[in-house]
Amino acid sequence: MRRQRGLLKTKLVDRRPADAKNDARDEKFELRVEHLMDGQVDRFLCATPSKSKIYEEDLLAVLAQMKAWLDDNAETGTRTVVEF
Repeated sequence: MRRQRGLLKTKLVDRRPADAKNDARDEKFELRVEHLMDGQVDRFLCATPSKSKIYEEDLLAVLAQMKAWLDDNAETGTRTVVEF
């Protein structure tokens, strides 16, 4: 059985859509790992094409960091024994 590391609530990106109400809480718009795992399409509205490109670049960078972290911390299921 796999051990859960509590990563689902990890925030990946702070974001606020262009059509958000001024009094809406920022936490409502965060992108967290759990959003990637729920199988739903994540749609996000940017104010301009330029902001859309910046958001895409930031998102891809964060996903690359997450992949690297997962690769570095994955349990391989085998042990390495070193004898002296």
